Amino acid sequence: MATIGKHYIEAACYAAKERGVDTNTLIMMAGFAPSVSKNKDQRISDISMVRLLNSLKLATNDGFLGFSDGQVPVNFFELLLQSLGYCQNVEQSLSTLKTGLALAQCQLLISYQADEVKLKLVHQYLDPEHFLLEYLLVFIHRILSWLTGRVIPIFRAEINYRPTGYLPEFEFLFRCPVVFDTIDNALVFKRQWLALSIVRQRDELAQVIAEFPMVVLRYPGDELQLSRLLYQQIVKVFFEATRILTASEAALRLAMSPATLRRQLASQSTSFSQIKAEFCKEQALRLLVQDQSIEQIAYCLGYSESRAFSRAFKQWTGLTPSQYRVLKTNTD
Repeated sequence: MATIGKHYIEAACYAAKERGVDTNTLIMMAGFAPSVSKNKDQRISDISMVRLLNSLKLATNDGFLGFSDGQVPVNFFELLLQSLGYCQNVEQSLSTLKTGLALAQCQLLISYQADEVKLKLVHQYLDPEHFLLEYLLVFIHRILSWLTGRVIPIFRAEINYRPTGYLPEFEFLFRCPVVFDTIDNALVFKRQWLALSIVRQRDELAQVIAEFPMVVLRYPGDELQLSRLLYQQIVKVFFEATRILTASEAALRLAMSPATLRRQLASQSTSFSQIKAEFCKEQALRLLVQDQSIEQIAYCLGYSESRAFSRAFKQWTGLTPSQYRVLKTNTD
């Protein structure tokens, strides 16, 4: 599972917090405990981050999570993605992105030099932690890669500041050579990629829109990582047989021994129990807004008693299942 570090959780909440939004409640409702902001090493799953970003968008009534002070429609990215569905290649997609971002008072300046194309991004919003800038730059790269079904390599990133305290996270986000303290904030690609054709179909685009901003948070190709494949198997068994997959069964499904599964997951800094717990948390959050009792949910998720489930849920979110249910009802 892709995970997000402390810096980006706090940076994403900055504008909403400045506008008086109770971001601590949104953090808990997204499925992780407020302690995540105190523990510099704690990370959250990309699924929880999607929930948080969408909550921030709705709480601020702003497609830019409060950074634009309500100037950008809540469904801005969804509309932009729909317009990209009519493009034939990367060059057309960049033109559409430029036009769309201009409507949100952002400039995407496209320039050419020799065999390179430079995408310079400029916005005028208050963004002291550079979250919106980095989010938009990553959005451009991820969506172009997704549309073409290829990882379009970033030849170079030019950033006019230096990430303070989160450089490893920044480097993991962009995964390319970076030049800091430059004049511009830009991504540089090889010009040859402009002619690359768009291969995605409209039904695939609809799925990306429904799951947005997941496409921004996951690096192209990461869905093929073992942790993602394992998560998909857990999901498959749960919805087909209403039970939780065991580690031995998972290894068999992935055509490896349990020891190999443990070793390879460890190399990705995760484990079967962590991935299973993340799945159980996501299902608990989903089921708690339905009419099932807490006892039924606990049984469904493989807990022998509701008290064990309640302890686990509070560890995940800082709330008991009952508290979460009440808070969710009051905030909807």
